[in-house]
Amino acid sequence: MAPLLLGRRSARPPEEGLAVSEGGLERPIRSYQLLGNQVTLSEGDAVLTNTGWRTWAGSWLLAKHLEAFLPGLTEQPRRILDLSCGTGLAGVALAKAGYEVVLCDLAENVSLVRENLARNRSKNPEVESAQVVDYAWGRPLPEELQGGFDLVLCGDLLFHVWNGKLQTEFMQTLQELCRRQRRPGSPMKIVFAGQVRSGRQESQVVDNVADRLGYVQVPLSLDPSWFSTSSPLLADAKYRIIRLEPAG
Repeated sequence: MAPLLLGRRSARPPEEGLAVSEGGLERPIRSYQLLGNQVTLSEGDAVLTNTGWRTWAGSWLLAKHLEAFLPGLTEQPRRILDLSCGTGLAGVALAKAGYEVVLCDLAENVSLVRENLARNRSKNPEVESAQVVDYAWGRPLPEELQGGFDLVLCGDLLFHVWNGKLQTEFMQTLQELCRRQRRPGSPMKIVFAGQVRSGRQESQVVDNVADRLGYVQVPLSLDPSWFSTSSPLLADAKYRIIRLEPAG
Protein backbone atom coordinates (compact mmCIF):
# COMPACT_ATOMS: atom_id res chain seq x y z
CA MET A 1 0.00 0.00 0.00
CA ALA A 2 1.29 3.47 -0.83
CA PRO A 3 2.39 5.67 2.08
CA LEU A 4 -0.25 8.05 3.34
CA LEU A 5 0.42 11.61 4.41
CA LEU A 6 -1.88 13.62 6.58
CA GLY A 7 -2.59 17.04 5.15
CA ARG A 8 -2.03 20.18 7.14
CA ARG A 9 -4.18 23.25 6.71
CA SER A 10 -3.28 24.95 3.43
CA ALA A 11 -5.03 27.86 1.79
CA ARG A 12 -6.20 27.46 -1.81
CA PRO A 13 -4.89 30.07 -4.24
CA PRO A 14 -7.04 33.21 -3.99
CA GLU A 15 -9.63 33.91 -6.63
CA GLU A 16 -8.39 36.21 -9.39
CA GLY A 17 -11.76 36.97 -10.89
CA LEU A 18 -14.79 35.22 -12.30
CA ALA A 19 -15.43 33.49 -15.62
CA VAL A 20 -18.95 33.12 -16.96
CA SER A 21 -19.84 29.82 -18.61
CA GLU A 22 -22.04 29.39 -21.68
CA GLY A 23 -24.91 28.65 -19.31
CA GLY A 24 -24.34 31.85 -17.36
CA LEU A 25 -22.70 30.14 -14.38
CA GLU A 26 -19.98 32.17 -12.64
CA ARG A 27 -16.78 30.28 -11.87
CA PRO A 28 -13.70 31.51 -9.99
CA ILE A 29 -10.33 31.81 -11.72
CA ARG A 30 -7.22 30.64 -9.83
CA SER A 31 -3.53 30.28 -10.69
CA TYR A 32 -1.07 27.58 -9.66
CA GLN A 33 2.75 27.43 -10.02
CA LEU A 34 3.59 24.02 -11.47
CA LEU A 35 6.41 22.58 -13.59
CA GLY A 36 8.05 25.99 -13.84
CA ASN A 37 4.99 27.81 -15.16
CA GLN A 38 1.91 29.61 -13.96
CA VAL A 39 -1.24 27.67 -14.80
CA THR A 40 -4.47 29.69 -14.72
CA LEU A 41 -7.79 27.86 -14.54
CA SER A 42 -11.47 28.55 -14.36
CA GLU A 43 -13.02 26.12 -11.92
CA GLY A 44 -16.27 25.50 -10.14
CA ASP A 45 -17.69 24.06 -6.96
CA ALA A 46 -18.48 20.36 -7.19
CA VAL A 47 -21.47 20.79 -4.91
CA LEU A 48 -22.99 23.47 -7.12
CA THR A 49 -22.03 22.12 -10.54
CA ASN A 50 -20.37 18.74 -11.13
CA THR A 51 -17.21 16.90 -10.17
CA GLY A 52 -15.43 17.79 -13.41
CA TRP A 53 -15.64 21.51 -12.65
CA ARG A 54 -13.56 21.28 -9.51
CA THR A 55 -9.76 21.21 -9.33
CA TRP A 56 -9.21 18.09 -7.27
CA ALA A 57 -6.16 17.56 -5.10
CA GLY A 58 -5.17 14.56 -7.20
CA SER A 59 -4.47 16.72 -10.27
CA TRP A 60 -2.28 19.05 -8.25
CA LEU A 61 -0.44 16.12 -6.62
CA LEU A 62 0.20 14.54 -10.03
CA ALA A 63 1.73 17.77 -11.31
CA LYS A 64 3.85 18.24 -8.16
CA HIS A 65 5.08 14.64 -8.34
CA LEU A 66 6.01 14.99 -12.02
CA GLU A 67 7.67 18.33 -11.32
CA ALA A 68 10.10 16.48 -9.04
CA PHE A 69 10.25 13.16 -10.90
CA LEU A 70 10.57 14.00 -14.59
CA PRO A 71 13.88 15.94 -14.50
CA GLY A 72 15.69 12.84 -13.20
CA LEU A 73 14.61 10.56 -16.05
CA THR A 74 17.11 9.71 -18.76
CA GLU A 75 14.27 8.92 -21.16
CA GLN A 76 11.42 11.39 -20.92
CA PRO A 77 7.79 10.39 -21.52
CA ARG A 78 6.64 12.31 -24.54
CA ARG A 79 2.96 11.41 -24.90
CA ILE A 80 0.83 11.70 -21.76
CA LEU A 81 -2.88 11.13 -21.13
CA ASP A 82 -4.69 13.07 -18.40
CA LEU A 83 -7.56 10.61 -17.93
CA SER A 84 -10.82 12.14 -16.64
CA CYS A 85 -8.91 15.39 -16.23
CA GLY A 86 -11.51 17.57 -14.48
CA THR A 87 -10.44 21.18 -14.96
CA GLY A 88 -7.26 19.99 -16.70
CA LEU A 89 -4.70 21.21 -14.16
CA ALA A 90 -2.13 18.40 -14.57
CA GLY A 91 -2.51 18.16 -18.34
CA VAL A 92 -2.31 21.91 -18.94
CA ALA A 93 0.78 22.18 -16.70
CA LEU A 94 2.48 19.39 -18.67
CA ALA A 95 1.53 20.95 -22.00
CA LYS A 96 3.05 24.26 -20.91
CA ALA A 97 6.20 22.34 -19.94
CA GLY A 98 6.50 21.02 -23.50
CA TYR A 99 4.98 17.55 -23.30
CA GLU A 100 2.55 16.11 -25.83
CA VAL A 101 -0.69 15.83 -23.88
CA VAL A 102 -4.21 14.55 -24.45
CA LEU A 103 -6.86 15.51 -21.90
CA CYS A 104 -10.18 13.69 -21.73
CA ASP A 105 -13.34 13.95 -19.66
CA LEU A 106 -17.09 13.63 -20.03
CA ALA A 107 -18.68 15.62 -22.83
CA GLU A 108 -20.23 18.19 -20.48
CA ASN A 109 -16.79 19.14 -19.15
CA VAL A 110 -14.89 19.40 -22.44
CA SER A 111 -15.78 23.05 -23.05
CA LEU A 112 -14.32 24.02 -19.66
CA VAL A 113 -11.06 22.17 -20.36
CA ARG A 114 -10.76 23.86 -23.76
CA GLU A 115 -11.37 27.24 -22.13
CA ASN A 116 -8.59 26.51 -19.65
CA LEU A 117 -6.19 25.52 -22.42
CA ALA A 118 -6.99 28.76 -24.23
CA ARG A 119 -6.22 30.76 -21.06
CA ASN A 120 -2.72 29.31 -20.99
CA ARG A 121 -1.76 29.64 -24.67
CA SER A 122 -0.15 33.08 -24.47
CA LYS A 123 3.53 32.70 -25.37
CA ASN A 124 3.24 28.91 -25.01
CA PRO A 125 3.06 27.33 -28.48
CA GLU A 126 3.34 23.86 -26.88
CA VAL A 127 -0.17 24.25 -25.54
CA GLU A 128 -1.48 24.58 -29.12
CA SER A 129 -0.73 20.90 -29.73
CA ALA A 130 -2.62 19.67 -26.66
CA GLN A 131 -5.81 17.79 -27.52
CA VAL A 132 -9.08 17.64 -25.60
CA VAL A 133 -11.60 14.87 -26.23
CA ASP A 134 -14.84 13.76 -24.62
CA TYR A 135 -14.65 10.20 -23.42
CA ALA A 136 -16.48 7.95 -20.95
CA TRP A 137 -14.84 4.80 -19.55
CA GLY A 138 -15.67 1.54 -21.26
CA ARG A 139 -16.42 3.04 -24.66
CA PRO A 140 -14.28 2.36 -27.75
CA LEU A 141 -11.24 4.61 -27.75
CA PRO A 142 -11.61 7.70 -29.95
CA GLU A 143 -8.90 8.39 -32.49
CA GLU A 144 -7.08 10.78 -30.13
CA LEU A 145 -6.57 7.97 -27.61
CA GLN A 146 -5.45 5.30 -30.05
CA GLY A 147 -1.85 6.41 -30.61
CA GLY A 148 -0.47 4.95 -27.39
CA PHE A 149 0.86 6.78 -24.34
CA ASP A 150 4.00 6.65 -22.24
CA LEU A 151 2.16 7.77 -19.12
CA VAL A 152 -1.49 7.83 -17.99
CA LEU A 153 -2.46 10.13 -15.12
CA CYS A 154 -5.37 9.31 -12.80
CA GLY A 155 -6.14 12.09 -10.36
CA ASP A 156 -8.70 11.37 -7.63
CA LEU A 157 -10.34 8.59 -9.62
CA LEU A 158 -10.12 5.67 -7.18
CA PHE A 159 -13.00 6.78 -5.00
CA HIS A 160 -15.26 6.90 -8.05
CA VAL A 161 -14.46 3.46 -9.46
CA TRP A 162 -14.62 1.00 -6.58
CA ASN A 163 -18.21 -0.02 -7.37
CA GLY A 164 -18.71 -2.87 -9.85
CA LYS A 165 -19.98 -1.21 -13.05
CA LEU A 166 -17.62 1.76 -13.04
CA GLN A 167 -14.66 -0.40 -12.07
CA THR A 168 -15.40 -2.74 -14.97
CA GLU A 169 -15.60 0.17 -17.42
CA PHE A 170 -12.47 1.77 -15.98
CA MET A 171 -10.58 -1.51 -16.30
CA GLN A 172 -11.72 -1.92 -19.91
CA THR A 173 -10.33 1.50 -20.73
CA LEU A 174 -6.95 0.85 -19.08
CA GLN A 175 -6.63 -2.54 -20.77
CA GLU A 176 -7.35 -1.06 -24.18
CA LEU A 177 -4.86 1.77 -23.60
CA CYS A 178 -2.20 -0.76 -22.56
CA ARG A 179 -2.64 -2.74 -25.76
CA ARG A 180 -1.57 0.29 -27.78
CA GLN A 181 2.11 0.75 -27.01
CA ARG A 182 3.50 3.96 -28.43
CA ARG A 183 6.99 2.50 -28.80
CA PRO A 184 8.01 -1.19 -28.91
CA GLY A 185 9.54 -2.25 -25.62
CA SER A 186 8.30 0.86 -23.81
CA PRO A 187 4.98 -0.04 -22.16
CA MET A 188 2.69 2.52 -20.60
CA LYS A 189 2.93 3.48 -16.94
CA ILE A 190 0.02 4.66 -14.79
CA VAL A 191 0.13 7.09 -11.86
CA PHE A 192 -2.68 7.39 -9.34
CA ALA A 193 -2.80 10.34 -6.95
CA GLY A 194 -5.43 11.78 -4.69
CA GLN A 195 -7.17 11.97 -1.38
CA VAL A 196 -7.82 8.70 0.45
CA ARG A 197 -11.54 8.48 1.12
CA SER A 198 -12.19 4.74 1.29
CA GLY A 199 -8.81 3.16 1.82
CA ARG A 200 -9.70 -0.54 1.65
CA GLN A 201 -11.89 -0.29 -1.45
CA GLU A 202 -9.46 2.03 -3.23
CA SER A 203 -6.56 -0.33 -2.51
CA GLN A 204 -8.62 -3.19 -3.93
CA VAL A 205 -9.08 -1.23 -7.17
CA VAL A 206 -5.31 -0.66 -7.46
CA ASP A 207 -4.66 -4.34 -6.69
CA ASN A 208 -7.16 -5.38 -9.35
CA VAL A 209 -5.66 -3.05 -11.97
CA ALA A 210 -2.14 -4.30 -11.22
CA ASP A 211 -3.20 -7.97 -11.37
CA ARG A 212 -5.17 -7.63 -14.60
CA LEU A 213 -2.42 -5.69 -16.39
CA GLY A 214 0.50 -7.68 -14.98
CA TYR A 215 1.88 -4.55 -13.33
CA VAL A 216 3.64 -3.94 -10.02
CA GLN A 217 2.81 -1.18 -7.57
CA VAL A 218 5.45 1.41 -6.69
CA PRO A 219 4.47 3.56 -3.67
CA LEU A 220 5.73 7.13 -4.00
CA SER A 221 6.59 9.63 -1.30
CA LEU A 222 4.84 12.94 -0.81
CA ASP A 223 7.05 15.92 -0.05
CA PRO A 224 5.93 17.51 3.24
CA SER A 225 6.81 20.93 1.83
CA TRP A 226 3.89 20.63 -0.59
CA PHE A 227 1.53 21.22 2.32
CA SER A 228 3.06 24.58 3.19
CA THR A 229 2.19 26.11 -0.18
CA SER A 230 -1.11 27.32 -1.57
CA SER A 231 -2.79 24.24 -2.96
CA PRO A 232 -6.13 22.44 -3.22
CA LEU A 233 -5.10 20.12 -0.35
CA LEU A 234 -7.63 19.89 2.45
CA ALA A 235 -6.98 20.10 6.15
CA ASP A 236 -6.91 16.82 8.07
CA ALA A 237 -7.07 14.67 4.92
CA LYS A 238 -4.86 11.78 3.84
CA TYR A 239 -3.27 11.56 0.39
CA ARG A 240 -1.25 9.07 -1.59
CA ILE A 241 0.57 8.67 -4.91
CA ILE A 242 1.27 5.29 -6.48
CA ARG A 243 2.79 4.30 -9.83
CA LEU A 244 1.93 1.11 -11.68
CA GLU A 245 4.48 -0.23 -14.13
CA PRO A 246 5.10 -3.55 -15.91
CA ALA A 247 6.60 -6.28 -13.74
CA GLY A 248 10.25 -6.95 -14.50
